[in-house]
Amino acid sequence: MGESGGNNREQRDEISLLSEELIQLSVKGSRVIPDDKPTLICTIWTGKLYNPESFKAKMRSLWKTKKKFEIKLAGQNLYLIVFELEEDLELIME
Repeated sequence: MGESGGNNREQRDEISLLSEELIQLSVKGSRVIPDDKPTLICTIWTGKLYNPESFKAKMRSLWKTKKKFEIKLAGQNLYLIVFELEEDLELIME
């Protein structure tokens, strides 16, 4: 039993460390600023040209959230999506 408790602690430590590393990476990027609101960072992988405004409009039409969300361009093909509710972020992640 003590052994499994140790494994759980190791897993939590790994997750915590990963979380700290991700935050550290985000802070180093000059265009990505940590926010208290639920946030998703996503990238578009394509070799074709696309219209960023069309991407934003498409996401707004696909994601049926309870409150509004903001899509910010954070870099080339990199977007920061800020939600008002944690519930909305969880909904689109399913």
